[in-house]
Amino acid sequence: MLFSRWHLSLLSSFFLMTLCCAFPFAAMIDVSNSVIVHSDASSRQHKAIEMLIEEVNLRTGILLQKQDTLPDSLIPAIVLASTDKTPSGLKISKKPESYTLWVDMESRQAPTIYLQGQDDRGVLFAVGRLLRLLHMTEGKLAVETDIKIATAPVYPIRGHQLGYRNTANSYDAWDVEQFEQYIRELAVFGTNCIELIPSIDPEEREGPHMGKTMWDMTVSLSSLLDDYGLDVWFWLPVGDGDVSDPVVSAKGLAERRALFEACPRVDNIFVPGGDPGDTPPEILMPWLENLAKLLHESHPNAGLWVSNQGFTPKENDIFFGYLEKEQPDWLAGIIFGPWTKISLQEQRRRTPDKYPIRRYPDITHTLRCQYSVPEWDRAFARTLGREPFNPRPKAMARIHGLLAPMSVGSATYSDGINDDVNKVVWSALEWDPDADMDVILDDYGRYFIGEEFGAKAAEGLYAFEENWKGPLATHTGVEKNLKRWQEIEAKAGKAALKDNWRLQLCILRAYYDAYVQRRLILESKFEESAYKILKRADSDDILPAVSKARAALAQADTQPADLLDLRKRLEDLGVALFASIGMQLDVKNYQARNAERGAVLEFLDEPLNNRAWLEAQFDAIESLASQTGNADQQTSQYKSFCLIQQKKKIDSILKWENPGEGSFYDDLGNAEKQPHLLPQKAWEDDPGRVESPQEEFSKYEDARLSWVDQAQTLFGTPLRMQYKHLDRNARYRLRVTYAGRFRATMRLIANGKTSIHSPLKQPTHIGPLEYSIPRELTKDGELTLEWKLVDGRGCQVAEVWLLKE
Repeated sequence: MLFSRWHLSLLSSFFLMTLCCAFPFAAMIDVSNSVIVHSDASSRQHKAIEMLIEEVNLRTGILLQKQDTLPDSLIPAIVLASTDKTPSGLKISKKPESYTLWVDMESRQAPTIYLQGQDDRGVLFAVGRLLRLLHMTEGKLAVETDIKIATAPVYPIRGHQLGYRNTANSYDAWDVEQFEQYIRELAVFGTNCIELIPSIDPEEREGPHMGKTMWDMTVSLSSLLDDYGLDVWFWLPVGDGDVSDPVVSAKGLAERRALFEACPRVDNIFVPGGDPGDTPPEILMPWLENLAKLLHESHPNAGLWVSNQGFTPKENDIFFGYLEKEQPDWLAGIIFGPWTKISLQEQRRRTPDKYPIRRYPDITHTLRCQYSVPEWDRAFARTLGREPFNPRPKAMARIHGLLAPMSVGSATYSDGINDDVNKVVWSALEWDPDADMDVILDDYGRYFIGEEFGAKAAEGLYAFEENWKGPLATHTGVEKNLKRWQEIEAKAGKAALKDNWRLQLCILRAYYDAYVQRRLILESKFEESAYKILKRADSDDILPAVSKARAALAQADTQPADLLDLRKRLEDLGVALFASIGMQLDVKNYQARNAERGAVLEFLDEPLNNRAWLEAQFDAIESLASQTGNADQQTSQYKSFCLIQQKKKIDSILKWENPGEGSFYDDLGNAEKQPHLLPQKAWEDDPGRVESPQEEFSKYEDARLSWVDQAQTLFGTPLRMQYKHLDRNARYRLRVTYAGRFRATMRLIANGKTSIHSPLKQPTHIGPLEYSIPRELTKDGELTLEWKLVDGRGCQVAEVWLLKE
């Protein structure tokens, strides 16, 4: 049956009314049968058009057609417009990468969506913005009718590191097609460069998952990025040994020349001064001058950038002195990255104005990193570890807003898809620092999770970050967020979950948070039961009490049904994520490089109470008992002594964190139990903890939980504590436990001038040390303690008691 133009117009009006009712907050129009119109498009613009067609088809099943001229006025059109089509009221930018996007409801009977890019990249980002604006469901494509956007990026460098290496928790399992899909998805949110991690060995194939050599993948991705017109960065440490040796230097330069010549596109090289590399600046800078010369042989417009990561104060003086004196033209700019031992403010002040600064922010790690999660509950630190799925939109916005104005943008440090939300947030904020975070996350939810889940997914992503604030045992948001994601999971259906790794990741985190919280609550109760049993013990029933306390702790070996169900779901999601995106969530089944690399399933049985330490104490108590019971010839005096030692051990266990009235205990590194720690600067003002303490977490066997977390300061910043309202007439003793991976040498000063101990390297055996506090130091009712770094990466202190005698 043929329809007249009047019938079609009527149907179109009816469908518009239907959509307006379905979307009450904005007028919507159906554009499912749109035609893409282009003329004289460049090859890269054709790549953007191809992206639009394929991404719409992926989400709707609709295959948009393209042609050179406008279709019949009844057919919606998506037009790559020339500049003379711009509507009034839009302020057009001439900046590179800028674009204009609007919906015209007047010129034709059907809607016309205009995309106008200032250049090829402008067209690509206009297409990306349209994909975020379109409402896509199976068989349907709709757009709001009041769209009028003219925009340009604030920061010219907006990138992410995608390293094809075994260290990453997923990238090493990808083929070129998966990289292309991910790069497209980052471009949708404004990413304009990708930093690759090449190997200079053509045959290197690192780890069990790689389908290509690292060299071949680098060449393929260089070509792919060039097809889209996106910048190619290389992260290329020195890593060749002592390049002051002419033989070593020549070999390293020759290998890099071959790499550069093999790659069709290289825009910039980033050479870290350290982490890794560790080449003194007086050696590094002349070598980089030679590297820049050979880079320009095959890529004459490429830039060479360097960081001062890991430089000591003396090395920084040499580095900045070189920049100021030599002002080398071969150097494109400076990079501020993790383990830079000065603030970005100081970095900018000391860098000559001719050199821009690019940031290299670590958005992928949660601890032992540049921007660790502040005041993180140790149960999460012990289980989720360093590279979990880590949406931190509010933290990322704060870090970006504080530091971005001192730079020309960033390419972030990433080691996998665990930081996927943070990448999107970072790219969107680099384009527009004033962007609404609710809109960014709603776009993320609609585009990646599903059209109908935008707002609910955004709530769930915010909740993941909120779950990491405050003590986990009493957090009410964890179970609420599990329920939220279970509802999304049920509504999306099994088919959607099977194919959608981002939804799988969200479901994994929701279940994991709940699993850890429930285990923490249970295991804390078991520990409390053990303490109650020990409190009731007297000299005649110490061993039976110890046996009962062991049994109370051992209840953790048998999980209740709800925990077993959660555990099974987590293991199933591990299978699904490996199949969908190559994510390696444990070492045995998925060959993760090591447990720290996002392998969160490795920690499903990690103890969340002090059971390991308590059982070591019980072993010592029982050992004393065996000494008194085996020999009839032993004197009653000796037996009495051993019983007293047993009782002392019980008392030590019970009073460890409760030293008595007038005394004080701080479990440093535990945000809930460090009232005397001086913060120095708030996290909001110093998120990189360059000038303020942070929580640090270390791995120890059979250790108290109070030892596995420490308060830590970096880069020579002192660690300080302060006590007020002390008894002016009392004498005090100080007890300190030193622990931490830095194994630093520190000295301890009281009240700014009195030495409590001289330079002391962290003891090999972890346990409390005691020091006398001269009475004159507390006679005014106050005491300040200051640990100063003598040698090592930073100060670390696990526990402090101030004991009233």
